[in-house]
Amino acid sequence: MNKQIKPTVYKILQEDEYAREDDWYLVQQVLIKILPCDSGTAFGSILTQMKYKGISFEAITRARRKFFEEYPWYKPKKATEARGIEEEKYYMEYAKHIPTI
Repeated sequence: MNKQIKPTVYKILQEDEYAREDDWYLVQQVLIKILPCDSGTAFGSILTQMKYKGISFEAITRARRKFFEEYPWYKPKKATEARGIEEEKYYMEYAKHIPTI
């Protein structure tokens, strides 16, 4: 794993509110910071550079989850509220079904 990923992800998440809500935007911003790429760089070239530099999508999203564990006040409220509503619906649906032995 590349040692630049975690500090880069943390910096982007602290500064950019939209990156906290969208994983693909976060990945794009991390790649722009770490790799020498711009809007004209071919996607295959970027993937090859990622492979050689030890960068993976999973490492970026893992660093994002770790960031939200350490700094929960940065979590997007809209996503947290939606997740709570869905969990409540799931509980209400499946709490009624008691398995029989």
